[in-house]
Amino acid sequence: MNVSLPNVMRKYGTITLTNLQNQLAYVWDAASRSVMIMLFMFIFVQLWTAVYENQDTATIAGLTLANTIWYFLFAEMVELGKFRHDQTISEEVKDGSIAYTLVRPYNYLAYHFANGLGETAVKMVLIFLLGAPVALYFAGLPTVYLPGLPATLLVLLLGLLIDFCLASMIGLMAFVMEDTFSLRLIYQKLIFILGGLLIPLDFLPGWLQNIARVLPFNLTTYAPAKLFVAFSWAQFGHLLAWQIGWLAVLSLLLWRQYRWAARRLAVNGG
Repeated sequence: MNVSLPNVMRKYGTITLTNLQNQLAYVWDAASRSVMIMLFMFIFVQLWTAVYENQDTATIAGLTLANTIWYFLFAEMVELGKFRHDQTISEEVKDGSIAYTLVRPYNYLAYHFANGLGETAVKMVLIFLLGAPVALYFAGLPTVYLPGLPATLLVLLLGLLIDFCLASMIGLMAFVMEDTFSLRLIYQKLIFILGGLLIPLDFLPGWLQNIARVLPFNLTTYAPAKLFVAFSWAQFGHLLAWQIGWLAVLSLLLWRQYRWAARRLAVNGG
């Protein structure tokens, strides 16, 4: 069997493209599910406009109101666009289909990542396009540093990989506890606060910022959103180094957990 890197990339690339085509075939369904971003944006604009007016200042922690509004849109795009494969794993364990998916001719987790990328690409584009008119009306055009946009997209992709590792760890716990809803709920709350989803890390108290910046959660959401509205090459290098470091650690932990979980599932009879 030829397992060369080009063949592996072609195989999983085909999975991504297939799901992308499926998502585009039902793009209006995806758009209807993404339309809530417009309400979220309107509420967020009113909230932070009141905060800036109350502080009587043009900037808070180096971010203008316009920066904050566009930051929120990008952060919501990332969070709402993520694929929830941990829930899929839990359902496969519950209905017994995991016994078939584990023996298919592909890596189980790599398949979920490749399959989820197609869905994520469509959802993120739709969420951004639906939320952008609200941000444009209240904040004007974003101050995007165009030469840094590819770097921002790289940080976004690495952030998705980090989130994939963390979500996969939650999903694999279904091999021994079946229902992982509580773990997903805890993870979401960590993303809300320490990941910078609801409030940019720059607005948090100094002691909490120090904790949040060394944990992986901010690298999934805060990192790409902050670079989008306030790019700097120094910060890009700093965030990239942290992402690579955490990816190495999480990948190793995930690999070990996968081997442990697969054995555990076999002992329990599938």
